[in-house]
Amino acid sequence: MLRLLKRLNRRAVAVESLLAGSLVFTVFVVVLLQVVMRYVFQRPNPWSEELSRFGFIWLSMLGAALAVELRTHFVFDQLVGRLRPKLQMLVRICSTAFVAAMAIGLIVFGIELVDLASSQRSPALNLPISWIYASVPIAGLLMLLHITAALDTVLGREPEDQR
Repeated sequence: MLRLLKRLNRRAVAVESLLAGSLVFTVFVVVLLQVVMRYVFQRPNPWSEELSRFGFIWLSMLGAALAVELRTHFVFDQLVGRLRPKLQMLVRICSTAFVAAMAIGLIVFGIELVDLASSQRSPALNLPISWIYASVPIAGLLMLLHITAALDTVLGREPEDQR
């Protein structure tokens, strides 16, 4: 079961990375186009600001999920590294539990947010606002997947693949 979960996690990370890279490129191109249209042609696009904002929202949420996978969120390495190994493991378990609780909160409240915005549409692109807010519960689900797939590492156990 853990092997299947780890395989699913690797695929999710690959898709997240591809989407995040695509969003960085898209936001860059759209903002560059907006600058050129505004300052060179004096004709700003009404949709470019909205598209870049929506892309950045999705990018931020996917980036947060990837940060959970890569364990690159803010930590106090200098402090935790000076603790005894058992205390280090306790800190790691507590911080992982806290991130998991936050991910569950993102899922629960994100679903409510999507439902709340289900009838709203964006002014320039006429996109459902719920598509934008869907980034919140999706990021929460991805975070939970990453945490669950890494539980053996968090608990200090040797992964199955290395036995």
